[in-house]
Amino acid sequence: MDNAYNATLLNSEGSRQIECLINSEGNEVIIEVADQGCGIDENIRQHIFERGVTTHNNGDHGIGLWLVHSYVKQANGDIIVDNNNPFGTIFTLYIPFTREE
Repeated sequence: MDNAYNATLLNSEGSRQIECLINSEGNEVIIEVADQGCGIDENIRQHIFERGVTTHNNGDHGIGLWLVHSYVKQANGDIIVDNNNPFGTIFTLYIPFTREE
């Protein structure tokens, strides 16, 4: 949510909104976080879940999304990132209700 908030501050056009939707489908929870910020460049988006990847030069360490990705994968889930046209980014998490053993 912090990343989404910061992205909306950089958007001088349109509204500054962050949406968080939580649904269930089948045996999984689907969490969608969408912002109307500046978006994420395709070159960065391809590596966004790697440790140390950041879009800021302000001392950020680039571990937040890496941690989220790690936790979701440990729960046998998935996380994807996509454009939120015309502005912003959408992160969608798919997390099963129960772990597979």
